Amino acid sequence: MASPRNTLNGFGYLLNDTARLLRRRFEQKAGGYNITSSQWRAMAQLSRNDGLTQVALAHMLEVEPMSVCRLVDRMEAGGFVARRPDPADKRAKLVYLTQRSRDLLDVMKVVAAEVYEDAFAGFEEDERLRLVGTLNRINANLSEVVAVREEEIA
Repeated sequence: MASPRNTLNGFGYLLNDTARLLRRRFEQKAGGYNITSSQWRAMAQLSRNDGLTQVALAHMLEVEPMSVCRLVDRMEAGGFVARRPDPADKRAKLVYLTQRSRDLLDVMKVVAAEVYEDAFAGFEEDERLRLVGTLNRINANLSEVVAVREEEIA
């Protein structure tokens, strides 16, 4: 019988690899829309929090601010976002979705749903619900301990 320790060997790798494969499949299916998974993630964050600074967007995407700067540069050149001055900080720019992005979000949600269908092929509905529920519990557990740790550091 496998010990709990052996059962969890590779758990983090498996989660990360699954996320990587989801991103790759998304990029395959969304290739015709000329948008990357990084741009999609940025658009998704901005759809919930339009008008973020690049630093705040970088924090939410868990990447370096310089990486977000380049990402936003490409998105702005593609007409997906617009930068506007931050009235509270003359040095900062706020990033907003354009109408082009807003129109594309609905299409990208359909593409994402197709990717999830690919991922869940052969799963019964109760298996899907149980897996998503379990991942939500793991997320809540880790969110709680990460928040406590960040409060201790601050």
